[in-house]
Amino acid sequence: MMKLSQVLQNRAPVLSVLAIALLGVACSQTPPSPPHGTGGHAGTAAGGSAAHSGGSVANGGASASGGVAASGGQVAGGGNTDDSGGSGGAGDNGGSVVSTDNGGSGGTAGSAGTGGADASAEDSQPADDGGADDDGGASQGSDTASNTGDDASTEPTDADRCVAAGGTYTDKICVIDCSASGACASLVTCPNQLSCRITCGQDACPGGIECGQATGCDIACTQSNSCAGSINCAGDTCTVACSGANACHNKVSSGAGTVAITCSGDNTCASDVSCSASSCALTCSGNGSCAGSVATSGSTVIVGCTGTSSCQGALTCSAGTCAIDCSGSQSCPASVCCWAGSCTLTPSTPTCKH
Repeated sequence: MMKLSQVLQNRAPVLSVLAIALLGVACSQTPPSPPHGTGGHAGTAAGGSAAHSGGSVANGGASASGGVAASGGQVAGGGNTDDSGGSGGAGDNGGSVVSTDNGGSGGTAGSAGTGGADASAEDSQPADDGGADDDGGASQGSDTASNTGDDASTEPTDADRCVAAGGTYTDKICVIDCSASGACASLVTCPNQLSCRITCGQDACPGGIECGQATGCDIACTQSNSCAGSINCAGDTCTVACSGANACHNKVSSGAGTVAITCSGDNTCASDVSCSASSCALTCSGNGSCAGSVATSGSTVIVGCTGTSSCQGALTCSAGTCAIDCSGSQSCPASVCCWAGSCTLTPSTPTCKH
C-alpha cells in the first residue's frame, strides 16, 4: 500500500500534464453545427445581442428562390458573440446561411441575398416563341390572317349590279328610269337574277330591252315611239305594256312563267309577238295593233284581238286551253289555227283546227 502511494505520488505531475492535454484536445474540437432553419423569422439585425455558444442558428430570410432581389436585402454583421461567429452574408444563390464555427447565432438580418427569380440565367430568360414579338406587336400569324382577309375578293351586291345597269335598287327591285325623252339610247338590260321595273318615255329605249336572264320584268312603254327596239322577257313573271302610239315597234317575245302583254296604243306591237309561258295573256286592243304574226303556247292562253284591224298576221295557239277573241273590226283576217285540248274562237270557228 505504501508502495502504491509512493508510485502515485511520484507520477502525479505526469498525470496532471496528461489530463490537461486531454482537456485541451477536447476543447479544440468543433461542435456540430445546428441545423439550418427553414422559414424562421429573420435573424437579429446589426447591433442585436447574439446567443452564446450552444444557441441555434437564427437562419432568417427566405430560401434562394423566394427572397427579394440581391440588391435589396440588407445583411447584418451578426450579433456580438463570445466566440468568433460566422457573419451571415448574402449568398450568390439566394442567401444561404454560413454555419458558425462555435455555434453562435448567425447575424443574418433582412431578406436573403438573391431572391425573386432563380439565379440561373436559363430559368429567368423568356422563351423564344412566347408572347409578343421584340417590338411588342402582335405575332406574324395575326398579320397573315389580316392580309388574307384584305386579299379576299368581294362579290358585288344586287344593289351594286343594279346601279351598274343604270338603275336604283329599291325594295329588292331594280328600277331603271328611262322616262325622259330620248333616254337610254342603247340596249337596256336587267341584271341576271334580279327583278326590274323599266319605264321608257317618248322616243326612249330605241336600242331594245333585254330581260332574258332576269327573275321578272315590268316594262312600260308609255309615250309615243317608245321602246322602238325589240323586247325579250323571261323569268317568273313578265309584264309588257305598250300604251304610247307606235310603241313597241319591233318584235316582242316572252318565255316567262306568267306573261301579260298589252298593246293598247294605236299601231303598237307592229312586228311579231310570241308568248311561250305557263299562262299567257295577249291583248291587242289598239287600232292596228299586233300587225305581225302572233304565236302563243303554254298551259293556258288567252288572245284578244279587239282593236280595229288588229292581229293582221297569222295567229296560232298551241296550249292546253286556248281562248281567242277576234271581235275587233277587220281583226284576224289571216288564218287562225288552234292546236289545243280546248279551243274557243269568237265570233267564228278557227280556219284550221288540230
